[in-house]
Amino acid sequence: MSNEKKNEKPEVKEPEVKAYDPNELVDYMAPLMPGTRQRDIFGAVNGETFCVKRGVPVKIKRKFLSDLRNAEAQQVAAYRAMVQIQSQGSKPTANM
Repeated sequence: MSNEKKNEKPEVKEPEVKAYDPNELVDYMAPLMPGTRQRDIFGAVNGETFCVKRGVPVKIKRKFLSDLRNAEAQQVAAYRAMVQIQSQGSKPTANM
């Protein structure tokens, strides 16, 4: 009897893989932008619109989250480009 228990393999449960649901609600908080007027964020994905107030935690659909992340990345890139151009001082922009 003891030999049978040693040869038995323990049951291994595979983790459940969740299907991608674009309508699943996820937590999000739009960042506050220093030095600018705090405007709400309006957007649209495939004809469906949304509005997010900055600095307030909200639940949004997952399909809106990727668009908001892309918009944040574009704002950061634009800010970095602006800072780089300003740091060049009086050099002509064509020389950058």
